[in-house]
Amino acid sequence: MISDVAKDTLLRARMGDREAFRAVLESVQKLAFNIAYRLTWNASDAEDATQEVFLRLFRNFPQYDPSLPFLPWFRRLATNCVLNWKEKRRPTSELPDQIAVHDAPPPDSSERLHQAIRELPQEYQSCVTLKYLEDLGVNEIAQTLQVPVGTVKTWLFRARDLLVQKLKPHVETLL
Repeated sequence: MISDVAKDTLLRARMGDREAFRAVLESVQKLAFNIAYRLTWNASDAEDATQEVFLRLFRNFPQYDPSLPFLPWFRRLATNCVLNWKEKRRPTSELPDQIAVHDAPPPDSSERLHQAIRELPQEYQSCVTLKYLEDLGVNEIAQTLQVPVGTVKTWLFRARDLLVQKLKPHVETLL
């Protein structure tokens, strides 16, 4: 887990100190990429989305309240930014999905799980990612996504149900 950024660094960054802002970026770089990757499941897309997160951080930094912990605020900003980036982004080409590789080995169980997560509705995907991959609690997820706790619980329940349905044929073949 990454440690919270020093208050004096955050204050200097909010006031326009470039070195302080660079220190903030360096401290959250891995977190931003991890959030982006776990919401896109593509390293190239995650890199692009991470750059968008940093641009949004630069633009919205004056809105950060230094009396509150920085990481939850940043996690919400990063998650919302990546979700917006995904929503606006249009596929550059449909070709890779249409190419069938007959000699490729079947995907392993982790790839099946990742594919099943990618196929979930966006809000379920976000909840599952934040809960099981970012290890956030239900309250933190609700704060990050700015939805009620009950909504998060419902989305997680439905997401797990859909994942069981999607993965059940693969599990039955192993039994």
